[in-house]
Amino acid sequence: MSPVTANRIRAAWRTAALTVLLSWGRLAAQTQEEWPLRAGDPAGAVSPPEETTFQPRGLDDRGFNRVVRKVTEPTLTIYHPAQVAHRSAALLVIAGGGYDGIVIDREGHAFARYFQGQGLTAIVLKYRLPQADTFAAGLPAPQRDALDALRFIRRHAADWRIDPNRVGVMGASAGGHLAGSSAIFGHKTDGSRPDFVALLYPVVTLAAPTAHAGSRLRLLGPEPAPARINEYSLERRAQPGFPPFFLVHAQDDQTVPIENSRLLAAALQQASVPCEFLVVAAGGHGFALGRTGASARWKEHFLAWLDALP
Repeated sequence: MSPVTANRIRAAWRTAALTVLLSWGRLAAQTQEEWPLRAGDPAGAVSPPEETTFQPRGLDDRGFNRVVRKVTEPTLTIYHPAQVAHRSAALLVIAGGGYDGIVIDREGHAFARYFQGQGLTAIVLKYRLPQADTFAAGLPAPQRDALDALRFIRRHAADWRIDPNRVGVMGASAGGHLAGSSAIFGHKTDGSRPDFVALLYPVVTLAAPTAHAGSRLRLLGPEPAPARINEYSLERRAQPGFPPFFLVHAQDDQTVPIENSRLLAAALQQASVPCEFLVVAAGGHGFALGRTGASARWKEHFLAWLDALP
């Protein structure tokens, strides 16, 4: 394990947040901790520093809106609830950023804190971004990290008080594409397939004319082969046996058109995969926990949908 990784582990335990809450007349605790997704580089190796940009607008509930790039050592930040609810489900949270960066606060930690408060164990994935060596073939780094994260969560299910058969994934924008990819490339036999999938204003298709051009470019390169486009267009991979999906998209999204979610919802219906599709009247792209009254109500819809799952 590299010195960088060891220091991060020690720092995670030192800085694990402890919030004391008053609940039904007794004290309960919410905790947060960060884990490396993998063991790290060989001893003595030093990873290049990550790049973090602080955005001045669109701040989350803690006053942050960071975009992280150049991730070499992916991590999981686990938000443990004070009291477990929703039949001990867990939620892997994957922020978007067009496969160019990770909007780690607005679509990551803020989501996790909210659902932690609702009794879910929420885990934020800080993943590696795509590299050119997988443009033509092979599973890109973000997809590998998401599958490994699901395996990691299930290995710790007993320690974290979660049901290993109720481990889902939630992603926003390009993070939605990554989250949806886990249903395609994951396998039940090794614990890498989610039990449910929730996607907010997701990038779905990588085919023209509806594709988000930036996400396709960074994931598959400047001239992807038609077969590669088909392989990573979620609506073209829908098949019976997929986990149930929950989709949310705003009608006025000018960045990732709502047609992405419509294509996926139709494909899932054709494959007899349960799908709840919530259309938001207004909110634009990247509304996260809610930019308008209409775009803020998805959270309650999602929890009700989750509770109704078998």
